[in-house]
Amino acid sequence: MGTRNLNLGDYNIAFVLLAGGQSARYQGNKLLSTHPVSSLPLIEHSVRTLIKARETYLTAPSASASRAVSTRACNKSTLPVQNQVTVVTGKWHSSIDAQLSQLPVNLVCNTAWKEGMASSIREGVKHVLSISSQAALKDKTISEGTLKSDCQKEADWPTHVLFSLADLPCLVESDVLRLIEASQKNPNNIVCSQWHISREKPSVANNSGARLTVPAIFPKDMFNELLSLRGDVGAKPVINKYLKAGRVTMVPIPNAQFDIDTPQDWSRISRLFSLPSHNLAQSKKPKDA
Repeated sequence: MGTRNLNLGDYNIAFVLLAGGQSARYQGNKLLSTHPVSSLPLIEHSVRTLIKARETYLTAPSASASRAVSTRACNKSTLPVQNQVTVVTGKWHSSIDAQLSQLPVNLVCNTAWKEGMASSIREGVKHVLSISSQAALKDKTISEGTLKSDCQKEADWPTHVLFSLADLPCLVESDVLRLIEASQKNPNNIVCSQWHISREKPSVANNSGARLTVPAIFPKDMFNELLSLRGDVGAKPVINKYLKAGRVTMVPIPNAQFDIDTPQDWSRISRLFSLPSHNLAQSKKPKDA
């Protein structure tokens, strides 16, 4: 089922953070390393960035009234699971679970993490659809005429899913919100991050030298293709396919190019944070989720 003629009020995005890698080059769990700006473990820093973006999106004037009310009315313990950020873990599930225990997230362990990123993408899509289905079935058990609280509204099935990676230390809330805004304007398209590396050879897919990566947003008529991904290729095959079909919207997100693979990468990232021109003000440590 596609997203053709989608009304803005019907737009409903699920947030999935991929944290299932084994950190082989880091020789330890890189997601527990300390972010130099927020002083939080990288996994918590990344989760809080998505939580904040999600809250801003849901309370924006363009959000549907039911979702905006639900966000304001529900605290960490009562927020419906289908409205929480989903975090897909893998090898390091136990340590990540302990670190995020107080945050409003759905944690799902990808037992097939050795396969690669595609397995985590599949697990994320399946979990998002599963919790929406469970919430809808639970809601049907409420007797007709029974008054529901703001936190018991009927589950909204996601029209889109945003995927991001847990090891992107430079990503900020405004980056995510720009992707969502572009997706709302182009609901039938994949919306992905675009960035360039100096001396980069032209990409085979777009012949421009640009990299098209996550964070990226996929409409629901592509969910089945995400569920068909295999190996350690991520969502690149899906993005390339629809790029050729003219159904990819590219948003310049330079912060998406910086990831953490080795302990030495933190030195490079710390130098970036020290540059006055680098807009990372939103990465300061938050008081509460």
